[in-house]
Amino acid sequence: MSTPDLLSSLNRNGSGLNLRELAQTLARAETAPRMSALQNRVEADTLKLTALDEIKGKFQGLAGIMAEVASNPILTVETSTASVMPRVIDRSKLQTGATPIEVTSLATRQVLEFTGFQSPSSTLTAGTLTVEFGQWDATTSSSFTASGRGPVALDISEGMTLQDLATRLNRIEGISARILDKGDGTFSLGVVGELGASSGLRLTASGSGTTGDINLADLDTTTTNAARQVQAAGDARLVVDGIAISRPSNTLRDVLPGMELTLQGTVFASLNVVRDEAAARSNVSRLIDGLNETVNAIRTMTSRGVGEGTAGILPGDQTLERLEQSLRKLVATPLVGHGETAISLADMGVATQRSGLFRFDPPAFDRTFRSRAADFDALLGDSLRSNTEGLRVAGLPGKDLASGEMQFRVGPNGASLNGFNMLGLNLGDGRRSYIGTTGPVQGLSLTAEAGVTSGSISFGRSFLGSLAPLIDDAVGSSGALGRRSTEIGRATTENQQRVEALEARASILEKRYLSNFAGMEQAITRMKTSGAYIQNMVDLWSKKD
Repeated sequence: MSTPDLLSSLNRNGSGLNLRELAQTLARAETAPRMSALQNRVEADTLKLTALDEIKGKFQGLAGIMAEVASNPILTVETSTASVMPRVIDRSKLQTGATPIEVTSLATRQVLEFTGFQSPSSTLTAGTLTVEFGQWDATTSSSFTASGRGPVALDISEGMTLQDLATRLNRIEGISARILDKGDGTFSLGVVGELGASSGLRLTASGSGTTGDINLADLDTTTTNAARQVQAAGDARLVVDGIAISRPSNTLRDVLPGMELTLQGTVFASLNVVRDEAAARSNVSRLIDGLNETVNAIRTMTSRGVGEGTAGILPGDQTLERLEQSLRKLVATPLVGHGETAISLADMGVATQRSGLFRFDPPAFDRTFRSRAADFDALLGDSLRSNTEGLRVAGLPGKDLASGEMQFRVGPNGASLNGFNMLGLNLGDGRRSYIGTTGPVQGLSLTAEAGVTSGSISFGRSFLGSLAPLIDDAVGSSGALGRRSTEIGRATTENQQRVEALEARASILEKRYLSNFAGMEQAITRMKTSGAYIQNMVDLWSKKD
């Protein structure tokens, strides 16, 4: 018989108590206070983890605002016509002002047409067809100057078709060839080169084959280029600020600093590099909104509830308070390396209130934009420039490079930038290139003209560039919030394990009490049975008397 069944049986003649309920009550009385405290901790930690996720969401929202601001540049290029389209490739090199551009001709490809063929399957006589690259003289149709690129010779075997030739020409870099149905019962072979006057084509045929539908010599353009040419290869020609220039392409990256131009027609255009006040105002306002949302969320969560205030879920949490301090310090720290004077966000219209939150200050914004609009470039873009004539700097600064001025030196033991070694390379004509390979200068390269052995460069990290690593540290899996979540999660797991251990202990205690009560009930039952027996004997003796 099991313990509960035994107790039920004994309870009819024993103490009469509900022993199972009594055992459960005693077991709970011993474990309940600690279990309740642990469960409260688990619930509190769950709320903390939810709060940390909410803060992480605010930082991610701030990152989203950064992306919005970055896609709304203050320094922009306006064009008067879609026929000259600018694309900014290096905003730090843009120079404000208008530039007149007149496009007199576009870059063209040479197009050759060989006509009168009966079929793409028409065969060629055997021989060699040599393709050369260079420039045809515009005035003398048979004058050709080969470029530095070597010729390509195609061996034409007997029985090769016109289509086979087009396929082989297509395999040559810089050439496109196809067979075209003219619609009059004949076919043409079209051969197209690349853009630029120096990308012209000359085809030279040689051979003595006689078997075939097409004489290979008919494809020779040595003396018949003008007759075969549908379009001549030419350079783009334009006048920039009154200066005539030419380029072998319609995509120009070296005409105006910081931008790429795409030419789509012969036209007069005006390009204007301006700073957009509306974009600057919008960007500053959006950043203030994002900062306030993040700081306010942190303050709500970390409130200690002093006075009539309400305590937050994470009162006095040092991790969150440090993140808030970092944000506030970042806003208060002037941006250096962008010019002779440091740039303050307060001058851009970011005012700090007594509450610790931020507000937009229109008068400060207006004053700065009217007098120093270039300061707003530091909001979005890093600045990297040389302060020394004959010394150029380029590259992508790493996250460890500090803003400010850096000294370049060439000594007996090699070159260095701010004490970090630079790898030197000889470029000829006395020029040398120096590449940073270690430390914070890794990723930078300097080009020094002949005789330049010292100088300085300046680097200024933008506000967004400084804010990005702070956000990364906050929301990254191994960042500040991630580490704090891991810490709380570990405590939650330990407390849950303690709760489970207490539940197991309560079960053991209940069984122990039930076992003890079973013995007690048996003793009471025996005593009652003995008492009944004695009473019966007494009653029996009384009757005899």
